[in-house]
Amino acid sequence: MVQWTLVWAGVGVLTAVCGALLGLIVFPGAVHDKIIENTELRQGTPQFKRWETLPQPLDFKVYIFNVTNPYEVQMGRRPRVVEIGPYVYFEYRRKDNIRFSRDRSKVHFSQQQIYVFDAESSYPLTENDPLTVLNMPMNSILQIAEDETYDSLRLINVELNRIFGRPDTMFLRTTPKEFLFDGVPFCVNVIGIAKAICKEIEKRNTKTIRVMPDGSMKFSFFHHKNMTDDGVYTINTGIKDPLQTHMIDSWNGRSTLDRWSNRSQGSTAACNRIHGTDGSGYPPFRSGVQKMTIFSSDICRTVDIRYVEPSSYEGIPALRYITDSNFMNEIGPEYGNDCYCVNRIPKALVKSNGCLYKGALDLSTCFDAPVVLTLPHMMGADEQYSSLIEGLHPDPEKHQIFVDVEPFTGTPLNGGKRVQFNMFLRRIDSIRLTDRLQTTLFPVLWIEEGIALNDDMVKLIDDSLMKILTLLDIIQWSMIGVGLVLAIVMPIVYFAKRKPATSGTVTPSMTTTTSAASLPDNRQIK
Repeated sequence: MVQWTLVWAGVGVLTAVCGALLGLIVFPGAVHDKIIENTELRQGTPQFKRWETLPQPLDFKVYIFNVTNPYEVQMGRRPRVVEIGPYVYFEYRRKDNIRFSRDRSKVHFSQQQIYVFDAESSYPLTENDPLTVLNMPMNSILQIAEDETYDSLRLINVELNRIFGRPDTMFLRTTPKEFLFDGVPFCVNVIGIAKAICKEIEKRNTKTIRVMPDGSMKFSFFHHKNMTDDGVYTINTGIKDPLQTHMIDSWNGRSTLDRWSNRSQGSTAACNRIHGTDGSGYPPFRSGVQKMTIFSSDICRTVDIRYVEPSSYEGIPALRYITDSNFMNEIGPEYGNDCYCVNRIPKALVKSNGCLYKGALDLSTCFDAPVVLTLPHMMGADEQYSSLIEGLHPDPEKHQIFVDVEPFTGTPLNGGKRVQFNMFLRRIDSIRLTDRLQTTLFPVLWIEEGIALNDDMVKLIDDSLMKILTLLDIIQWSMIGVGLVLAIVMPIVYFAKRKPATSGTVTPSMTTTTSAASLPDNRQIK
């Protein structure tokens, strides 16, 4: 029995060593292979089907800045705005025209987007709420005309009423439905010079302006995105290299853009390079990855996101990433990215080198209109911009761009792309309606395009990954724990058993000796 305690001690050591080996070598390898298998884009797999059609719609929220003192602004006073929102839309996405390369390492596709108003989540707001906003089409056309020819401005000033329906301010009374998707009409029933000007506007082919069957035009912020795609993507499937899964190889057949300034003829500036993912997924094994890159066709550029802290979503551990400072705060020659300083907005508030001040990005070359991008409520923007507007309340919790990524699979669990669209409002030569305006970077609206995985997707990740990882941890540490207990306790039992046994062999000997010594000496008796 004493010897068996040593056998059990050996079994304990072996069990603990096996548990450690399983935890250090076997289990990680098996989990690694299983994650690769479940994240590769292979046709016919459940992962591919989820990639082809998002299993839940994205949340698309729009917040519009309602102008409360339009006539005072017209007289040169400081604008007052009130945020109205969110107006919530379901954003459905589906991949179309899917084609694989011969070796299946790349997949080509376009992605259709459909927006549907969510009345329940928007309540008590409705699509027909009356709003007063900056007249973007009129402001844009006037600034473009000023930049091109003085004669164009003079003609537009004469025909302004015919083209834009007798405006009395630079602001527009509209509704969310009209402003965002249905369209604000202009160039209606025009003749003569006004018609010629409208034809010139049509030739610019601006994506936010469309021509109607009757020859009139409509401006809408997002109509061009609804029920359409944003181009043809080619991405890596991860079959050759798992760490390249979802990474963009090309967009519309090119790996570079032509929207930003190149330093010299024949060389491509960093601003024009297309790389990263489209933000809907990331490569697996993100632990230790400090920086990732997203390409956004909406703003014609790549955006770096950096790791800031551990996070969690519905009990699933995650890594939180936010936009890097070079997104809009650090732009200029001193940061090596002055290719973003396109300086295409005449008489804007800019630095001496032509770059916008901190926190703003000129999207003129992307939108073909003088649009400026900031974070919501101009968060982090220079006071040259933010101090000129009353009613802005920046809050990092509400306005910071972020994404929480599951570290093993690279799945986005929760996140929001939050950006604001603005335009400079200022005096324009020869346009009497603008004579008393003060130069201001004027907020129009901001959007939040995000996802928070629903219960079904959380359960899928929990069942297919988290519970398995937990089970493997239990097996590993149970084996190590039981093995160590046996390895420690059994030797103690062994030595405890040996001590009484040794004492028992000595005692009889001593007793015998004592008895013999105590016998009477017969010779003395005699």
